[in-house]
Amino acid sequence: MKKKIVLGIYGFCLSLVTLAQSPTWSGGIAEIIYKNCTGCHHTGGSGPFSMMSYNQTFNNRTSIKSVVSQKIMPPWPPDINYSQHAFSRALPAQDIEAITRWIESGAQSGDLAKAPLPPVYNDAAGFIKDPELSISIPAYTLSSSQDEYRCFIDSTSLKKDMWMTALECIPGNAEIVHHVLIFKDNSERGFTMDSRDAGPGYVCFGSSGSSSAELIAAWVPGAQPFSLPKGFGVKLNAGTNIIIQVHYPGGFKGKTDQTKIKLRLTEAPQREAYLVPALNHETSMVNGPLVIPANSKKTFTEKFVTPLSFSLIGVAPHMHLIGSSIKTWAVGPDQKEIPLISIPEWDFHWQGIYQFPTIKKIPAGSTLFSEASYDNTSSNHHNPNFPPKEVRVGEATTDEMMLTYFLFALYQNGDEKIIIDSSASLVSGASDIRLEKRNVSLSPNPSGSQSQAVLSFKSSAQDKVTISIFNLQGKQLYRHTESYPDSGVQSSLLTPGPLATGIYLIKTQGRNWTSSLKWVVI
Repeated sequence: MKKKIVLGIYGFCLSLVTLAQSPTWSGGIAEIIYKNCTGCHHTGGSGPFSMMSYNQTFNNRTSIKSVVSQKIMPPWPPDINYSQHAFSRALPAQDIEAITRWIESGAQSGDLAKAPLPPVYNDAAGFIKDPELSISIPAYTLSSSQDEYRCFIDSTSLKKDMWMTALECIPGNAEIVHHVLIFKDNSERGFTMDSRDAGPGYVCFGSSGSSSAELIAAWVPGAQPFSLPKGFGVKLNAGTNIIIQVHYPGGFKGKTDQTKIKLRLTEAPQREAYLVPALNHETSMVNGPLVIPANSKKTFTEKFVTPLSFSLIGVAPHMHLIGSSIKTWAVGPDQKEIPLISIPEWDFHWQGIYQFPTIKKIPAGSTLFSEASYDNTSSNHHNPNFPPKEVRVGEATTDEMMLTYFLFALYQNGDEKIIIDSSASLVSGASDIRLEKRNVSLSPNPSGSQSQAVLSFKSSAQDKVTISIFNLQGKQLYRHTESYPDSGVQSSLLTPGPLATGIYLIKTQGRNWTSSLKWVVI
């Protein structure tokens, strides 16, 4: 049932934008879907993503209303009332209301003859179009019905030191890939182990098999491409080898996978970023060990005291199938709580590295905490065992884990002012607090790179309106100010022109009002 709903809502997110809206809905539902669902299509599968027709969407309207109103889709597990995170897919309350009203009023299509051509998404192509480095593992066919951990090593042949600023993992067969860990390694040990194993790659249960390897990125179901804030990177020394560890769960013997990764690299020195499971079930458990008896519910706590001040970019909680909730926070030396992330309804199928709108300073001497609950009863429909069996810590899908990865750099003065998600930061800027929030519309949105878009807004009498365009790093790319003597609905023509394909923020501000919206250029 869940898979059906997921596929249905994905089609919903991408198909409603193809509908020409009636005057009542002109620019409404289409804008909501485009600005909030961009990126939801990337599921880690392969091949072009197909659209649902209007008729299919109409036939699924009851399910669509249900999952949107329950906030199941678009998928965004973190509790937005506990802590804010960058690039949120959560629908605002007014958008949920608009979608619900549209469905309850009959889900009218409008004039389909005026529908724009729908965008085409190809998960096999991925988001990073021109990577400086691309690595594909050899085609590997599972030889066992049990869990397999397989490592594949590749020489980057880098002639000089480089810095990785973004990485995208594209599973070759999303059906059989449980997770992917990517390591950098300056030693040749991986090649030695590879030469001793008859098949492609080598067995590497739980890790890379090389003590000198360092984790630099990970992919889990639901994860989006991994990108670091401007000025930060992971250093790859000249001649660095890349080890890709893939976990294949049991039950897929004979299936074949060819996972690949794409890396964005630069020669310009960056600040070193690290990805470390500072809270884990091995060294930081308070009330362990991690054992959940059959037909029981248990809660565990982990903690770790930080020896240095660090700049926290993001966090990534990780559990398996019987996990039910997880919450991570820090308590500073001043005993004030720093909320990091809370996922009240854990879903193994939707995970990721959740970055913050701005970098968070974690002072030296702070204590990191994590609290996770597990439901090993028959009422947990994710439970892999019926009847339930005792579950212990382990690497298999049917085992359990309790990890929180921290993506961070060593703190430098002023880091907490660094913007990661300009749309979140600018919308909530202090200068906007006393300004009226007004709605603006942009049509079409997304816009083709060679097309034009019309920005419409209501001005006040004797208004002076400034339109600014920012990229997701907070850099202003365009600014234009115009005066309007009379109040009323105004419009301004925007041309994507030199803008690259991607997501931008348009901020429109009058004398006593402001508005922000996302602009998608395709």
